[in-house]
Amino acid sequence: MLLAAQTTVPPLAIDGHFDDWDAREVLVYDAAGDAGASGIDFRALRITNDQHFLYVNIDFEGEVVLQRDNNITLLIDADASSRTGIRRAGVGAELRWTFGSRSGVVRLGGKTVRVSHADIGFVPAPTISSSRIEFALRRDVVINGQPLYTSDSIRLALLVNEKHGDRIPDDDGGVTYAWHNSHAPKPRERQLLDPGSGVVRVLTWNVDRNGLLDANRRPVFERMLRAIKADVMCFQECFTLSADRVRRMVESAIPAPIGRRWHAVKIDAGNILVTHLDVDQSWLIQQNYRGSAFLLNAGAAKRMLLINAHFRCCDADEHRQKEADGVIAFLRDAKTPGGRAELPRGTPIVIAGDLNLVGDRRQLSTLLTGDILDNNRFGPDRAPGWNGAELTVLESVHPTSRFIYTWYNANSSFAPGKLDYILYTSDIIDAVWNMTIDTRKMSNEQLKRLGLKADDAVRASDHFPRVADFLWRNFR
Repeated sequence: MLLAAQTTVPPLAIDGHFDDWDAREVLVYDAAGDAGASGIDFRALRITNDQHFLYVNIDFEGEVVLQRDNNITLLIDADASSRTGIRRAGVGAELRWTFGSRSGVVRLGGKTVRVSHADIGFVPAPTISSSRIEFALRRDVVINGQPLYTSDSIRLALLVNEKHGDRIPDDDGGVTYAWHNSHAPKPRERQLLDPGSGVVRVLTWNVDRNGLLDANRRPVFERMLRAIKADVMCFQECFTLSADRVRRMVESAIPAPIGRRWHAVKIDAGNILVTHLDVDQSWLIQQNYRGSAFLLNAGAAKRMLLINAHFRCCDADEHRQKEADGVIAFLRDAKTPGGRAELPRGTPIVIAGDLNLVGDRRQLSTLLTGDILDNNRFGPDRAPGWNGAELTVLESVHPTSRFIYTWYNANSSFAPGKLDYILYTSDIIDAVWNMTIDTRKMSNEQLKRLGLKADDAVRASDHFPRVADFLWRNFR
């Protein structure tokens, strides 16, 4: 099956949203109902590229979590010849990648080597369950001195099980995709500047196992905190650190605004809040979980309820759902007169932190809509915003790319993903600027201006800092 490449390709963002794919041609449709015992049923395949990446979008009947609990295998015949590579599904695959086991091999020149996501530049989205997934693969891959992609076209196939599962396309030989030569415009570099007048700059950062005070990493954190200039800092993974030690570290790195001083609060097992705003009240959201809420006072009748959260990681869907249910129960209480928390009506709400959403999308849906799963334990559903409003997910791109992943570890089997979130009441406050700060994607000019080094972000932590400037507007 030969399909022509698209002649014009608007830029894509690998962000788990699919509006940018909907205008693109579906290269292969697949019938519903042929999933076999696996239960994984392909429906449609789209492919495109720019000068740097190959991009793939797959639609499914039902939802999958791409990086676990599946045997979906990608085959790319990188030289478009069935006589070379690994012979499966009628193609000679130079690259075979199995998503659920997060592993792959490349066969070049008669030699087969294992490869990781970092070797092939694999960036997928979303990290949560979805009926659509997308991923990018770097085009300039070189393995053992040999380039992977050597032809003006490739053949691509996806299958679940060799004999009994679905595949796309159904016929042997894969789908042939011809590279196009149009170049996506380089995104204009996002600048990290000082906060504007009237805004509150919020930082969320998982500092990776007490990294703020690690002797080797502390200077990196100090450089980056000086560049970021946040008013409110939500740190996670401060397991053995006290609030006072972190406050003193921040004080040594960043002077507080004139007339203000830094406060630090730790009321759960790993999160620390540092701010020069007044902390009017604070609450532990629920026992045995890492989630704390703070009523912040920015003066001039500007208050904010901020939740600093670090949900359980990895396969702990049940725990994360309890954490999400607990957040909604707390917000319902806070907006109801007579509870343990009592918010002034119209107080903006921000949830920030490492939410580790890598499984069932139900957890995110609960946070956004207030639809509690365990109503017997956590009470009735209630929209988290005011007047029945849902929360908004703030998406932040890197300085000079259209990726939004916030976690990267070249030595992990897991590919880059968005684990760190900022959710907010967009009907009350505006996010007027935001960024995921990957210093590797900053120009030399910006790095020099900020006093940073290109590898600072990855040296500090396996999570990138996320920063957003919020501006109050009248509540309606």
